[in-house]
Amino acid sequence: MCLGGGLALDSGLDTNRNDVLDAGEVTATELLECNFAPQVRALHASPDAPAVNIWVNGAPALTNVDFGVGSGFLAGVEEVNVQVEGIFPGDDPAVLDADAVVIEADLSLDYNTDYTILAVNNVIDGEGNITIRPLIIENPSDERLTPGSLFAQVVHASPSAPPVDVYVTTPGADLGASAPVNEEPLAFERYTPRLEVLAGNYQIRVTLAGDPDAVVYDSGELPLAAGGDLLIAAVQNVGLGDSAVQLVALDGAGSLPLLDAATPAAAVAVHLSPDAPPVDILADDLATANDDALRLATNVAFTEYCVIDGIPAPANYELNVVATADNNVPALPAPIAFDAVKDGAATVIVSGFFSSGMPSITALPLSVDPRSVATEARVRVTHASPSTGNVDLYLLAEGTDLDSPDVTPNFPAVPFGADTGILSIPPGFYDVYVTPAGDKSIRAIEVTGFELAGYDVLDIVARDPGAEEGPLPLPLVIDYDEIAECTVAAPM
Repeated sequence: MCLGGGLALDSGLDTNRNDVLDAGEVTATELLECNFAPQVRALHASPDAPAVNIWVNGAPALTNVDFGVGSGFLAGVEEVNVQVEGIFPGDDPAVLDADAVVIEADLSLDYNTDYTILAVNNVIDGEGNITIRPLIIENPSDERLTPGSLFAQVVHASPSAPPVDVYVTTPGADLGASAPVNEEPLAFERYTPRLEVLAGNYQIRVTLAGDPDAVVYDSGELPLAAGGDLLIAAVQNVGLGDSAVQLVALDGAGSLPLLDAATPAAAVAVHLSPDAPPVDILADDLATANDDALRLATNVAFTEYCVIDGIPAPANYELNVVATADNNVPALPAPIAFDAVKDGAATVIVSGFFSSGMPSITALPLSVDPRSVATEARVRVTHASPSTGNVDLYLLAEGTDLDSPDVTPNFPAVPFGADTGILSIPPGFYDVYVTPAGDKSIRAIEVTGFELAGYDVLDIVARDPGAEEGPLPLPLVIDYDEIAECTVAAPM
């Protein structure tokens, strides 16, 4: 059936001989021409926006779509209302919140046309104005591909990146002798025509406009299969590495991130062992037979933390934490296994005690998502004080009476080494309490009037005190926007 009409050839036997092929006499139908129903797909390309729901004509079409994620094609109708709803902390995702709709568009869709709707730009500008908006790209759906070919189209969807040139070449081709696929510099929200290219292995490189030597993204060798209908969006790099953009490919069925070939892994090292000396962190690449002793960080002291950037990935490592004064003295009884994946990150807390007769020193690994969101603070609380038993964690609106019988812990009876997971918190002022499990009378940690703002990405860690800091655990707040890089000195 052609919903939009077309041309069909019916065949059968005219049994009643009225020179008309009646409906009951049709035995076969061949579609000679068909108007294809419009199709719609979406991509979340707003780097500081929360995950979103997408509603079409008042019904949920896509739910919990995060940044860099796109959908496959959905069958459309001629007249549609599209609403993009930001998911704010505490929202019921099954109910449309009109106040949270950041994009709304009424569209008249044509048959034989595919539509891609990108949510682009930052949520708000420096003056507090909402600047997120839709970018709609239309392509005919009735064009036929040459066998052995694919369609490819590139769109600049990164608000922080300047105009660029995009090269799709054979692997290793000299860009100085190649032509970009865009005829004019590709500025934000501009896109190339949909191109037909032969299937094969390609290398996609993005450079500053007019300067083929200034490569800001390099896919490495990339196989592109025949029959594909790709829209490749250059979105803002909110992860690791120095690339200004990353690519996301929409293939009609879903989306696939295309990371820069040089995208590294990273780790945040946190020293919270009160009696351990300053330490160095050494890595052994398990792909080699020798003990590499790659030096990642030097002289990290108690309560200090730093980020180790640029760890080559993918690779499997063993991390050895050793005394700075003598690298032959291990601070941990065994190496830490670290599987480095592109754009992957981990925070590793070294806690416990170095001396004998105390809770042994141990490593607590945590995953990291460094993307900040305009509408929420992203917070995690970790129990990393081995001298403290199970604790109750409270995160309360500022001024809440902790002693009220109606106030119960947000996270009860949390054991050493456990964490809350990453929480999405509405911006505001809060009181944070850590108490022994079931006992409000002892406030092991009390932080009142603590401001959580949009864009915050924080780890709050309950740690053991040092020798002169008293008996109770203390908080360590790690702000991922302000972490210094680890220093690396030559071996002593």
